[in-house]
Amino acid sequence: MKRRHFLKTMGSLAPGTLAVPLAAASSPEHHGKGHTATEREPKVFLFDDGRHAGGLYQMEPPFTPEPHAYTVDQMASSGVDTLVYFAGVEGGTMLYDSKVADMWGAVVKKWTHYVWYRAGRILRQMVDDGLDPMKILCDRCHETGILMLASAWVSLHGGTRAEQEGLGRWSAFALDNPQFHVGPDPDPRAEDIPTSRFSFMHAEVRRERFRVFEELLSRYETDGIELNLTSNPPFCRFDQSAQLAPIMTQWIKDLRRVADKAQETQGRRKRIYARVPAHPDSWKTMGYEVPGWVSEKLVDGLFCVSSHGEDEAMDQDLDLKPVVELTRGSGCRVLYAFHNTLGRQLARYSTPTMIWAAAANTYAQGADGFGIGDHHWTPNGWPWTAQEYDTLRLLGHPELLATADKHYHVRSTPRRIASRAWWPGRSTRLPQELLQGEETQVSFKVADDLARWHALGRVKSVKLRVRLTNYQPHYDQVRIELNGRELPDSILQKVDMTYRLIRGGAVGPYGYAFDYYLGPDQFPKQGKNRVKVALLKRDPGISLKLSLYDVDCFIEYRLHRHFERKPIEY
Repeated sequence: MKRRHFLKTMGSLAPGTLAVPLAAASSPEHHGKGHTATEREPKVFLFDDGRHAGGLYQMEPPFTPEPHAYTVDQMASSGVDTLVYFAGVEGGTMLYDSKVADMWGAVVKKWTHYVWYRAGRILRQMVDDGLDPMKILCDRCHETGILMLASAWVSLHGGTRAEQEGLGRWSAFALDNPQFHVGPDPDPRAEDIPTSRFSFMHAEVRRERFRVFEELLSRYETDGIELNLTSNPPFCRFDQSAQLAPIMTQWIKDLRRVADKAQETQGRRKRIYARVPAHPDSWKTMGYEVPGWVSEKLVDGLFCVSSHGEDEAMDQDLDLKPVVELTRGSGCRVLYAFHNTLGRQLARYSTPTMIWAAAANTYAQGADGFGIGDHHWTPNGWPWTAQEYDTLRLLGHPELLATADKHYHVRSTPRRIASRAWWPGRSTRLPQELLQGEETQVSFKVADDLARWHALGRVKSVKLRVRLTNYQPHYDQVRIELNGRELPDSILQKVDMTYRLIRGGAVGPYGYAFDYYLGPDQFPKQGKNRVKVALLKRDPGISLKLSLYDVDCFIEYRLHRHFERKPIEY
């Protein structure tokens, strides 16, 4: 009876909560034979370049293995099961003594970058002392039970000896072969994309990159590789993407054979994960035959990214359903590589409740995993604080995320990165100017089954915040709706941000926040929710724009009905 009740309870959780049964997670479909180690697959992962949030930049030489391994040590028992380690950089150099490419700093005659010189000195010192920086990380991952996927750029960025040689990041191959650059492209989408990126249409470029990934699969006891296919694509002119598609597929097919052979030789599961845009329209634009990669079992998983790039604001609303549908029954896993930059006055990075909301939305769509997809994750600096561990602990447990406090946030940023503007699937973002007599609508996804948890007395509060800039309370009038229903003033509390001095200066931008404390009949629904704002009346005495700047939904839970975390204040 207890088991039946447990299964019934689990079945009533939010859709996707148990998207991956435990049996399936422990019995993935394999390529080849000889996989005696690491049968499990990535679920909670971190991208890390091993430099910014690590000793190569932050500690002085000389190095022993211990400070170098701290990149891994920090993740031990944190909830992270996979490290996606950036073993190579955009200029073609590697962070170890590669036999097929230059190591960081190998071509430098005189250094021109203060911090990058330190990294070069440390790597050179370790190699001269008989230490292998890559093996140290692989071994530590195995010791701590963390999967190691080694990553590198698939398309290099070229440079010149005069400008880049002293920086240490560029290899001789990337510096001395301008004939391999994509070059000028008349397509308007190419206007802000570097012309010095290397074209994958050249066999020499493909061979150079192939040898790097072959080494990471065969020379080292990695658990596989990650192909970075999202940094400054396309890897050709836009009008060549159709030609590139079969070439790229064949290149990955050849890597699959290398991975299978290395798996048999090492007795260690060798995965190939590809980092791709989540929106299918992007694949054709970039020359990626993702459906074929999945059907032919060339890749074991897809790290999906949004269409907003690495340097823009976080996106909790990424639509993963087309990718999930494509991969269903194939054995190919779908994971969301979440960019967590917030860039706000008091929070540079996403808060824990924002990350939990993004993870919950990911699992609700049937995805297999979630992780941080930035070059490093340091919301409170480095090393991590207790808050980072508290955040990570929940990310692999959809059943725990179901009643974790959450902060859903409509993507909002004042910045614009033109080089990403052509990516298909870019969602509307805030801020948006409100014009008198017109309506503006935005949406956000919610994974929570609020009706169910409210019936159990678990929901403590649900607040919808609509933030307006340059709002004049003595004259301006707005109407705000949630899912087609106007929100009444009886549940509204206005927050004056016209001029408030806080830590770090005055609140910006100036304006007001409309906080609506929602009752059960006004709760947001599971799935997409729509907020509509209409400007009914505008003060004619001010010329500043009245804008919709933020839309947020805050959900707080209790551990049990009538159970408050702080039952007494004095």
